Amino acid sequence: MLKNLLFTHGREAYRRNTYLIMYMFYKNIILVIPVFVFGWFSLFGGTYIYSNIFLDLYNVMITAIPIIWFAVFDWELPKQELLDNPKLYAIGLHDVYFDTVAFWRWFFYAVWQGILITLLVLFTFNDAMI
Repeated sequence: MLKNLLFTHGREAYRRNTYLIMYMFYKNIILVIPVFVFGWFSLFGGTYIYSNIFLDLYNVMITAIPIIWFAVFDWELPKQELLDNPKLYAIGLHDVYFDTVAFWRWFFYAVWQGILITLLVLFTFNDAMI
């Protein structure tokens, strides 16, 4: 009973929770970076870049529900394979998914993608801003 709980549910809970935490940082950074970049283009004039309803929909429906679904129901390997190979549990002992390198990788991905999305939108609709 304890072996099943530790080697299957413990390992998968660690893996899913680390993805959940990293993704929450990622989605919030990618939400804030366009506001900051747009501030430079609007000379920090206080213009809203997001409508409140779209902001709420982004934060709840588009980004939160899929990652929560993933964090609850995803299994990387079948349960029997996890029980047969206890070495797979070592990902939690060695912080494979939740270390500083992984955090900064997700952070820089979010910053880069947030800047890229903002610049693409601003230069695509450049005439609309005038």
